[in-house]
Amino acid sequence: MGFVAQLGKPAQICDVEFAAGTVTERTTSQFIEDSKLRPIADILDQADLIYRYHWAVRDARIEGLQVPAALNPDVTDERHHALNWLIGCGEQAWDDVSTDT
Repeated sequence: MGFVAQLGKPAQICDVEFAAGTVTERTTSQFIEDSKLRPIADILDQADLIYRYHWAVRDARIEGLQVPAALNPDVTDERHHALNWLIGCGEQAWDDVSTDT
């Protein structure tokens, strides 16, 4: 939505204070006006990347290995969920979004 320059690797939780402030310090109209949709190609690239990160996290867990590249499994899962919802993967409602790998 343009409030963060780059997502970066899902290695740690977001800056919660910044995220909450981004929403609570604006009216709904201001939030919508300040938002800038990223190019669809960038969103699809992030969806593809998070799918690969999530696969690596799950594969490591299945194989009993350390999670690679200091990825945070919970952050990886949540970001995968959000990106799948954003791109309409499976046309599922938020609560039903699949994060299959």
